[in-house]
Amino acid sequence: MTFILLPEAQRSLTEISDFIDAVNTSGAGERWVERLIDSIESFARSAGHATYALCTNEAFASKGLSCFNFNDWIIAFKISDDVFEVHFIVRGSILP
Repeated sequence: MTFILLPEAQRSLTEISDFIDAVNTSGAGERWVERLIDSIESFARSAGHATYALCTNEAFASKGLSCFNFNDWIIAFKISDDVFEVHFIVRGSILP
């Protein structure tokens, strides 16, 4: 299965990495992002042709997105034509 990060998810990763670098040592953000991407890729590989329930968040569900958690983060994704598309990466605490 092909794995892609759409622009909004890429922006989130850049912002997360920059924030982590600002409050930790240089390079900590990049290492955290690498762990997150490894986790997403692992989930995508195991996803196969399974179907997942829509996100409980109404805004994501209305876009036809499913979600899974990575620590305190919500990864909103869609699987179509053997492509695992990550649409959004958001902090779980900001969702209603």
